Amino acid sequence: MSANFARKATGLVRQAGAKDVFVYNVNFINIAIGVAFMFLFMPNGSYPGVNIYLSIILCTLFVLPTSLVYAMFASAMPRSGGEYVYVSRATTPLFGFVANWNYTIWCFFYIGVPAAFLGKYGISALFRELGVSFGSQEMTTWGNWFSTPLGTALTGTVLILVFATVFVYGVSLYMRIQNFSFVLASIGLAITAVVLMSHTPHSAVAAFNHYASAFTGNTHTYSEITSKLGTSVVTPEPFNLKQTLISMTWPFTVLGFSIASAYIGGEIKGANRSQMVGMPGSLFYSAIWLLIISFATLHAFGFSFLGNIAAVDPSNVNLGFTPTFSELAAALTHHVWLVLIIGVSFALWTYAWLPIYILTATRNLLAWALDGLAPSKIAEVNEKTHSPMVAIVLSSLLGIGFLWLYAYDSAFTTITGFFGQVCGTFMLTSVGAIVFPYTQKDMFDASPVAWRVGGIPVLSILGVLSAIGMGVIAWAFLNDPQSGVSFSQPLMLYINLGVFLSGFVYFYVAKFIKARQGVDISLAFAEIPPE
Repeated sequence: MSANFARKATGLVRQAGAKDVFVYNVNFINIAIGVAFMFLFMPNGSYPGVNIYLSIILCTLFVLPTSLVYAMFASAMPRSGGEYVYVSRATTPLFGFVANWNYTIWCFFYIGVPAAFLGKYGISALFRELGVSFGSQEMTTWGNWFSTPLGTALTGTVLILVFATVFVYGVSLYMRIQNFSFVLASIGLAITAVVLMSHTPHSAVAAFNHYASAFTGNTHTYSEITSKLGTSVVTPEPFNLKQTLISMTWPFTVLGFSIASAYIGGEIKGANRSQMVGMPGSLFYSAIWLLIISFATLHAFGFSFLGNIAAVDPSNVNLGFTPTFSELAAALTHHVWLVLIIGVSFALWTYAWLPIYILTATRNLLAWALDGLAPSKIAEVNEKTHSPMVAIVLSSLLGIGFLWLYAYDSAFTTITGFFGQVCGTFMLTSVGAIVFPYTQKDMFDASPVAWRVGGIPVLSILGVLSAIGMGVIAWAFLNDPQSGVSFSQPLMLYINLGVFLSGFVYFYVAKFIKARQGVDISLAFAEIPPE
C-alpha cells in the first residue's frame, strides 16, 4: 500500500449485501415523499397541460444513464466516497474534489430537511388523522404544533441525534433498522393504494369535506376552496409537452437519487453485482410505484380536486394545512386501524433521506481525510464499531444547524440544492465517465465493467447520455417557477453557484497548506484509495 494516504486501511468493513443496497437506494429515492411533492406542486395550475404519468416516465429515462454511470463506477472502484473517488481518478483531483464538495455541502442541508419532514408532514398528519378518528381536539392541536417551525426543528433535532447514535454502533445496525422499517412502510403504501382505489371523486370529496370540517367547521370545505380560488380554479387543460418536461423537477427530487450506495461502496459485499442491480433496479422499482400511487390518487380524487387543494392558501379556508396524498387517503376510511397504518407508514417514509445523507457525508469526509484534503482526525474509525466518530459528530451538528435554518427560513425551498447537485456534481461525474476508459485505461480494462460496443466503452456512451439527461433536468429547474432556483428567483441560483465555487477555494487552500508541510497531495490520486 502506498504511503501517500493517511493510513493503510479505512477501518470500514463490507457489511451490506445486495438486498441492503436495493432497500438503501429505494429509501433514498423515497417513493412516498416523491408522490407527496408531486401532488403538492404539479397539479396546482403552475404547469398547465401537465401529464403527470409522462413526467415520471421521461424523468426516469433521463436519469437512468446517470444511475448506470454511478453503478459502473462503483463496480470499477468499489470504495466509499462516490464521485470524489471516481472523478478525481478519471480527470483531475481538483474536479473530483469540487464535484464531491458540492454534493457534500448539500448533504448537510439535506440531513436537516428530512428531519423537519417527520414533524412537518409525518407526525403532524398522523395526530390530525387520529384526532378526527377519535374526536379529540387535543390530538389535532398537537398535530398542528408539530408542523410549526419550532415543532419541526425540535422533532428533527431529536431524530438526527437518534440516528447519529445508531451510526456510532455501525452500519450493520442501521441496515437492520432500515430493512424492518422498509417492510412496514411498503405495506402501508400498498394499503394506501388499495384505499384510494376503492373510491371515486364523488365519494372522496364527501369524505374530505367530513374530515376537513373538524378543522374548518364547514361541512362544504371543498366548495369554499373553489369559491376562494375564483377564476384561478384548476381545471384540466390540453396536453403541453413543455410544461410536462418542466414539471420533471418534482419526480426528479426522488428519482434522481438512486445512487446512494455509491458513497458507501467500501462497505458493500459483492460490489459489482450489488451496485449494478441495486442502483438501476431501485430506480425502476420506485418509478413503477410512483406511477401506481399517482394513478390511485388521481382515481380517487381527480386532477381538479388535487390541483385546487394544492393551489389554495389553507389559511383562507381555516384549514391550516395542505394535506398530502397520504392524509387524503386516511380521510377516506373510518377504520382507526387503517388510519394508523397509513399514518405511521407515511411517517416512516418522511425521514428516510436523513440517515442516508449522514452516511454519505461521513464517508465523503473520510475519503477527503485519507487523501490529505481534510484533517486526519476525521479519518479516524473506531476499531470496534468501524464507525468514523468525528465525521458522524461533525455531520450531525451541521445537519442540525441546517434543520433550524430550513424550519425558519422559507427562502430555502426543499429542492433548492438539487439543482446544484445536477450541475456541479452529476455533470462532472458524466464527464469523468466519458474519459475514464482513456485516462485510466489499465484500471478500466481490469474492471468488471470493461464493456464496449463497436469498440467504444459503454461507460463513455453512458457518460454522454448522462450529461444530456442532466442538461435537460437543469433546463427544467431553470424554467420551473416553483423550483426556487429559476432566473426569476436568482438568490438561490447564486447560492448554488457559491457552494460550487467554494470547493475550488477549499481545494487550493488545502493543497497550499499541505505543500507548506512538505506533502504533495496529488500523489494520493495516482491509485484507488485503500479499503
